[in-house]
Formats: sequence, structure tokens, C-alpha cells
Amino acid sequence: MKRLKHFFVFLYEHLEYIFAAILFVGVFYLAFTQGSYADPAVPRENLYTQKIFDQSYVHKVEVEIGNTDLENLLAEPRERVKYATSVTIDGEQFKDVAFSTRGNGSLMELSADAETDRYSYTLNFHKYSKGSYYGLDKLVLNNLFVDPSYLRNYLAFKLAAASQIDMPLTSFTELYINGELKGLYLAIEGVDHAYLNRTNSSPDAALFHPVPHSIDHNRVYEESKTTIAGEVTPWDADPGYGGTDFRYLGDEPEKYSAIFSNAATKYSQADEALIINAIRSLEPNELSVSPEQFWDIDSIINFFVTAAFAPNGDSYLGVTAQNYYIKISNGKLSLIPWDFDRAFYVSGLTESLDAKDGAVLWPIDSPLFSTIEDERPLWRLIVDNPEYLEQYHARIQQVLDDYLLSGKCRQDFDTAVELIRYYVYSDPTRFGTVEEFEDGVEYLRRFILFRADSLQKQLWGLLPRHRDDIDLENYQPLDLSAPIIAE
Repeated sequence: MKRLKHFFVFLYEHLEYIFAAILFVGVFYLAFTQGSYADPAVPRENLYTQKIFDQSYVHKVEVEIGNTDLENLLAEPRERVKYATSVTIDGEQFKDVAFSTRGNGSLMELSADAETDRYSYTLNFHKYSKGSYYGLDKLVLNNLFVDPSYLRNYLAFKLAAASQIDMPLTSFTELYINGELKGLYLAIEGVDHAYLNRTNSSPDAALFHPVPHSIDHNRVYEESKTTIAGEVTPWDADPGYGGTDFRYLGDEPEKYSAIFSNAATKYSQADEALIINAIRSLEPNELSVSPEQFWDIDSIINFFVTAAFAPNGDSYLGVTAQNYYIKISNGKLSLIPWDFDRAFYVSGLTESLDAKDGAVLWPIDSPLFSTIEDERPLWRLIVDNPEYLEQYHARIQQVLDDYLLSGKCRQDFDTAVELIRYYVYSDPTRFGTVEEFEDGVEYLRRFILFRADSLQKQLWGLLPRHRDDIDLENYQPLDLSAPIIAE
């Protein structure tokens, strides 16, 4: 009893020191554990969602790379060689991070332009150290190519999420390389294992990022000039798609090499067979298998709903048949849209129909760009099935009601503009002037409003849903600066 009494006396006399020690330990724990300031409802492996993808502020990514490595990277950007770097994100340093250029057509264009070295990049935290950024394996840094507004990708990802697609997360960040500011970029969650985990995919899920082997981008630009009312000339039987268009080429996996050579995760022979059977199920005369066995129809409809709101010729619906991911989960295929740099505008559409008008009026029941339905069988699956087409129309109306007409889209847009304006003005490598930024913002603002108006009128039957019904002879150019008059 005597010892116990002395113990309590000691506690009383040293109470302030004990409290200070407890406070120090608590602060140390919060500062140096991955759970610092985290929402307890967020799993530990998904903490990156609250870090780099907090959209309330512009982040800071600093890459330290050897001078020789940087010289080699800039000399041969199309090689996409990975270099070991040290990366600091919002003050936290991560070592042995793989750093490489990324892109296809845009990378090719920029590498030929002596006036700029503003490339898109990938940071891979798992390549060398087998580590991660709070659970994230890969972080994409998009250079916002051909986008004076800086907002096309950001807003299109928001629209896709409103269309009930589990989209990658995004945020704005400034990029520094060896202490030099490279400008304002869009950070995008890599579509990889972390994405699968965050979206509660099945344990055996697999991902593919199909990229056509030999698309001639010069030809793409020429083909994009096809008029929406004119005759579309189909491409060659196999212009290097390698399966990215989902046309059935046979049962041999090598015929779909553009899919299987661009896997984002490990996959099995069963996954190969599943994809080939899914593609075969789209054949018009195929009776042995049904598309519903292999395709997540709801997800596919949502994929095309996103395309209705953000018309994009550089996509599955255009001549490139690219810029999407295939996801296999629970035995079915779904698609994740990707890369909206060229969305919300149809360049070189026709001499009769202004490019911005073409995108505003783009018909929801024939949304293909310079191609035909036989060359895009996944879209043909929707348009040829009255039940699916009705669901497609209903989903468009739902997104209109819940995201556009409710004011949520406008709020997201205005918040993003105010967030990035200072950083755009300070961007030393931006592709355009600050005046072009302001014009681009206003164009996109008006476009979204007019596109919503167009979609609503198409659903009501006040505007044509099919390109063959557009009356070019009596067409009057739209004035995107004028107020919307809803009917």
C-alpha cells in the first residue's frame, strides 16, 4: 500500500510532464503514419484519394532527375524510357520513382515541335522500389494538350462520373522538373491495381488499354473532315486496329494483339477467351453466344452516354478506335473512357456546318465520327436493340436532370476556373495565351449549356437524333454567345 501511495504522489507531482509526453507521442503518430488526418471510413490502401486527389487546391509535384537522364528523355521522348527519380508531392519525398513520357498521337506531334517540350508523363511508384504513394501505383501527369481552357479532361471526367462510370480521380497540379516550373498539369489516377481496389472490382479483375498498332495520325486528321451528311468511306479491312474496334477477326489471340499487348495488369488465358468470345458475340449473325453473357450492358450504355455529353472524335466512336480501357470484373467486360483532350469540339467537320455547331448538334443516335456502324459493333449493339436504345436515352435524361440542369456541373466548372486561373496566367509553358485561355473557358462554358439544350431537344424530338435527318440546307449558324432559349 505504501508503494502504491508513493506511485500516485509521483503521478500527481509530474502530471504536466506526463501530459506533455502523451501529447508529443500523439503528434508524432499523426505526422508520421499513413493514417494522418485521414477519414477513418477510407481504407488505408486508398489514402491517396485524400492526398493528391483533394480537388480543393492546386498540388505541387517536384521531380528530381539526373541531368544526363533528362537530356536523353528530351532528346528521345517518343521512346518513353523510364528513368529513376526522386519525387516530392506536396512536401513529401518519394525515392526510386520511375518517370517517363506518355502519349501516342500527341507525343508524336509535340516531339516534332521545336518550340515546346511540354510532354505528358507517368510516375510509377512501384517499378523499382515496389512501393506506392499511399496505395497508388501510378500517377499520370497530363499536359492538357490542344486545350486552351485547361478544363476539357477535368470536366469530361466529371461528366463520365455523373454517367455512373467509376472514373479515375483527377486534380490540378504544378509540375517542377529539377526546380524548373513546367506548368499546370492535370494529375490523373493511373488505371491499375489501385484503381481496381478502390472501385471494389473482383479479386481476379484485369485491365487492358488497347492501342492500335499502325494508325496513321495524318490520315486521321484528313478523315475527320468528312461531312456528317455525306457518305462515309470505310477504312481498310484491318488498318492496324488489332481488335480495338471490336470487330471479330477469328479465335486466335494474336489477331487481337493491340488489346493483349497493352495489358495494364496480369491476365489469364481465360481472360483472353472471354474477350474474344465477347467480340464474337457482337457479330450480327452470331447465335451461339449472347452479348449479355460477356458485356456489362449497363456499363456499356453509360460509356456511350458520356460520349453524348462530350463528343470526341479521338475515341472508340472515331477513326482511331482508342482512348478507353477494357475492364474484366465478375466475368464481364466494361469500358472506361480515357483522354478527352479533343472533346467538346469537332475539328474540320464540314464546310457547311461550323465545327462548334457540329459538336453541339451531334446526333445521339448516330454519334460515330468518320466511320460506320459495321466498324464499331459495340455501338451497333446498342442502336440495333430498342430496349438498350431506350435505356441509353433514359440515362442521358438522368444525367441532364441530376448533373446539368441541377446546377452541379456549373458549380464544378466555376470552382475549377477560379482555382486554376492564377496558375494558368503564371504557366511558363502553356500552349496558348491568357486571352486564349479566357476565350477557351467561355467557349466551353457556352458549349456545355448549348449541348445540354441540344440533348434535351433531341430527346423531346425537337432536333434530329440521326445525322441523316440534319437539314444542312436550312441550317443557321449557332451563336454561342447568345442566351439559351429552352423550348
